[in-house]
Amino acid sequence: MKVKAHGIVAGALIAAAPLMSFATGLPAPFEGSSTLQADGVVKSVDLAKHSVTVLDAQGAEASFNITETSNLAQIKQGGKVHIRMMRNAVVSVTHSADGHSAAVQPAHANTAQNVTAEVQAIDHATGIMALKGPNGDVFHIQGREPAKIANVTPGTQVSVAYAPQVSVAVAPAQ
Repeated sequence: MKVKAHGIVAGALIAAAPLMSFATGLPAPFEGSSTLQADGVVKSVDLAKHSVTVLDAQGAEASFNITETSNLAQIKQGGKVHIRMMRNAVVSVTHSADGHSAAVQPAHANTAQNVTAEVQAIDHATGIMALKGPNGDVFHIQGREPAKIANVTPGTQVSVAYAPQVSVAVAPAQ
């Protein structure tokens, strides 16, 4: 569960997305969100700092700064919890599956707030895309408007620009 905020995902709408000039036929950038959900056992809770440290089933430890604090007072050391992290993102197609590419590549494509990936699978009805990152990790982005991703297919190269804000909620596991 070595989860880092820069690898996940929703906060406020992204104020400024990377602007790119696209070759004919490539979809325009579109907004989406990334969600990570995990279960674990609470190692420690700091109510003053709104933070929780959790151990997963393999004993890996991760600390979270909780932004949605309504359940925080219910969280106790040794208790089982469910963590949900959400982050907004803008997805820009850089290369289509058939070889068309953007006229301008995004700057800083592999910084903490941006990542390049390849579309592995896509559900056009729901707008959920499975993306494979440069390290082989697979993550999901759900487009806000599924119609905007109608021309995105597996094999398409994309750049994902994450919002700096991450929304993290914790609740007792059921």
